[in-house]
Amino acid sequence: MRKRIDVKNNVLLHKEHYVTSDYKTRNTNRKNHNGIDMVGKNSSLDDIIAIDNGKVIKAKCHELMGYYVEIQHQNNYISRYQHLKKDSFKVKVGDNINKGDIVGSMGNTGNSFGAHLHFAILNDKRVAVDPLPYLLGYTNFENDYFHKFVRNIQRVFNAKVDGYPGKETLSKTITISSTTNRRHKAVKYIQEYLKEIGYPSVGNVDGVAGPKFTKAVKQFQKDHNCMVDGVITKGNKTWKKLLRLL
Repeated sequence: MRKRIDVKNNVLLHKEHYVTSDYKTRNTNRKNHNGIDMVGKNSSLDDIIAIDNGKVIKAKCHELMGYYVEIQHQNNYISRYQHLKKDSFKVKVGDNINKGDIVGSMGNTGNSFGAHLHFAILNDKRVAVDPLPYLLGYTNFENDYFHKFVRNIQRVFNAKVDGYPGKETLSKTITISSTTNRRHKAVKYIQEYLKEIGYPSVGNVDGVAGPKFTKAVKQFQKDHNCMVDGVITKGNKTWKKLLRLL
């Protein structure tokens, strides 16, 4: 598997990101995978850059991770860059670095079968979380919009509240539009989230799915290759896109 993703927050210097293995699964044996594996265009190697401002807390070699760097960010989350080329570090422990600074070069060290970057995000309890929302700009290290949204949705639909969507969360969602469940508690959280990720046309966060809500949903659907009808359902993929399950 090799698929291109259009990221907002780059971790490869030349801004061409091709995923070779997704978070949580491998494309061959489906084992757990705590990050995203990436290469450059045409499987090219690249320099690795910091996804955001932070402080370097580790720059060392590990039997499995190879040469790797960890950067601690404002909310105490950590970005980790694994399998770097030997002796390619451009940073050291204690350095305060800026978004876009080079931390090292892509390599094939540790338990790696071909040069690539394994990119991971660890929360403040050092538990791996999905890095994709950070790459896409849906979530950042100051305000965790995505996981806050998911927790709120899980709460109103009586799903397990952990901030990480899955089949259970999706199964409990309902159709929401200007004519169906227009005053459901979930409407407020959808409005908040759409506003946070760049859809100000949603208007006031009033918990009512009116014309502005429909307009913002349609724009989201258009941007995310869904059926453009202003209706949020599992069938038209909109819930899956909102929950980052597609």
